[in-house]
Amino acid sequence: MALFLLIILGIDWASGYAIAGYCMTHGVNPYAYAFWQSFGPFVLLLIIQTLRRDLWLGKSGAVYAVLCGVFGIVIPNLLIYFAAKHIPSGLLTVLANIAPIFTYPLALMFRDERFSFLRMGLIALGIAGVAMIILPSQHDLTQELGNAWLYLALLIPLSYAFSAVYLSRFHPGQGSVLNYALWMLMVSTLCVSILAVINRGYYELAFGDTNSLLIILEILLSTIGYVLLFFILRMVGSVYYSLVNAVAVITGVVYGYFIFGQQFSWLTIIAVMVILFAILVLTYTQKNRAGYRHTSE
Repeated sequence: MALFLLIILGIDWASGYAIAGYCMTHGVNPYAYAFWQSFGPFVLLLIIQTLRRDLWLGKSGAVYAVLCGVFGIVIPNLLIYFAAKHIPSGLLTVLANIAPIFTYPLALMFRDERFSFLRMGLIALGIAGVAMIILPSQHDLTQELGNAWLYLALLIPLSYAFSAVYLSRFHPGQGSVLNYALWMLMVSTLCVSILAVINRGYYELAFGDTNSLLIILEILLSTIGYVLLFFILRMVGSVYYSLVNAVAVITGVVYGYFIFGQQFSWLTIIAVMVILFAILVLTYTQKNRAGYRHTSE
């Protein structure tokens, strides 16, 4: 059951990148899209948490939610929506889901992990895969932009990784995943609303409009994603969470090829396989380490 939910969540994530790619290339302002993708799930989670009577966070939890909201939602989401205009959705999904490659080095910096030659070797392998993707000769991007957006897109997984490490290292120890998601989305909605007003980023939802229908669909998918995350963490904990990234990478490439007709060179395909291998083995080593910690305690 847990594996099934992990696969569904990975497909959910990849679908979000595909929808964002379509909307960003069909006239939706990135700030407007970011607003709806914060405000919509916030309202739905508010209803869910009200029914569950689980709304309150303590002072430490509120500070935690603010920082995770900025680094886990606002920054990566805006980067995704702006980059979606310049990077094929399949490649963007791959780049956005390499957070496990950055998580371990950041965990070392925060002294939340011990040094391991094996894991550092896997990190180096994953970085090599990323380097193969962003080689200038691999993609037909505009001449004036070159590969600038590919490099900027690397800030997406870096932001996710920082949020994950902060979550692990400084978690207050109280509150459910859904409750933190609610507060994080509230912070995100406030931040993005200000940016949308300053930059005049508006998009009015209308019946019969394809973009509006996709925005509503993604609101539902995002909310479902938070609920799935809640159940997954309760069932198997965070050890296997990186598998979601692997599923999202595979699904994103499939979407890009079959739905959007995106072509990938053999070097890019090899790079994706290298990245997947690094993520999967990192997950395996993390599982063993978690098992060792559990038995030693």
